[in-house]
Amino acid sequence: MSPAPRKILIDTDPGVGIPGTDADDPIALLLALADPRLELLAVTTTFGNCPPELSARGAAAVLAAAGRSDIPVAKGRDTPLSGALDPVLVEAYAGARGRPGRIRLPEPGPTTSLSAPELIAHTIREHPGEVTVVTIGPQTNLAEALLADPGLADLIDSVFFMGGGLGIEPTYGAGNITPYAECNIYFDAAAADVVLRSGVDLSMIGLDVTNPATGLVLEPELVASLRPESPAQQLFADVCATYLEAPMFEWGHGCVLYDPLAVAAVAGSVGTWEDRRVRIDTSGTERHGQTVPGDADDPLLHVMVDVDGRQVVADIVSTILEL
Repeated sequence: MSPAPRKILIDTDPGVGIPGTDADDPIALLLALADPRLELLAVTTTFGNCPPELSARGAAAVLAAAGRSDIPVAKGRDTPLSGALDPVLVEAYAGARGRPGRIRLPEPGPTTSLSAPELIAHTIREHPGEVTVVTIGPQTNLAEALLADPGLADLIDSVFFMGGGLGIEPTYGAGNITPYAECNIYFDAAAADVVLRSGVDLSMIGLDVTNPATGLVLEPELVASLRPESPAQQLFADVCATYLEAPMFEWGHGCVLYDPLAVAAVAGSVGTWEDRRVRIDTSGTERHGQTVPGDADDPLLHVMVDVDGRQVVADIVSTILEL
């Protein structure tokens, strides 16, 4: 008998069909819906690729395409814990990333009256000790949930997050929004610090493995070869095509599957891992948002340090094409 699927909640910032946003968030959601080893219980949305209201509508579009509109979607706050959205995002949201793009999004996006932190807490308390939270955007929603409900940390099975980088991979492993910081951590470093110091079992999938050097790239030729046979497959093809028209990062010839790697890691045995102590720079200096190798007083994380990216990409695509 196969083991029971692993219960997960995904906190994400999917810009579905919006030029200039990454394709990896909607692909991560499609993977979570397609992989039989996972049971997606809920989706919460945050800022990042686009404002959380648009993220919620994007998440709802992915769920609808896969025939899973029964999964609740909750919208998070529009700003980090500090209350001030980074100027980079303010400017981006005033342009194309602040409005729907080429893929039709349902109205409304959120499908529950609960806020994102409330849905996180509700889902975890409904399944104590069973839920893995997968954060693939800024960690504001999870941090708010932990701050509002201090006992929640003891009820979370684990947290897998895509974020940060320790410089293990010398070319790509440092930063992608500044020379030192990865954007998911940078846009709310205080929230990431709350999560890191919560005592929850933490697994970090950062820029050291989510980069072209590991082969974690969905190539344009593969996207062009897709022949969609279902609404979910069509959405997958459309999201990839939109990204390739206006890449967010020029790191590779194709789409780096940052966030889907985090979902794949939850689903099964992927990558090489090491336990490392990590802290987050919240100083407000040029190194703000950097994930820094820590000392004995800093949290101990499971850190993915290597991966066969080409095999992971092949597995992700073949799994999604079962939808």
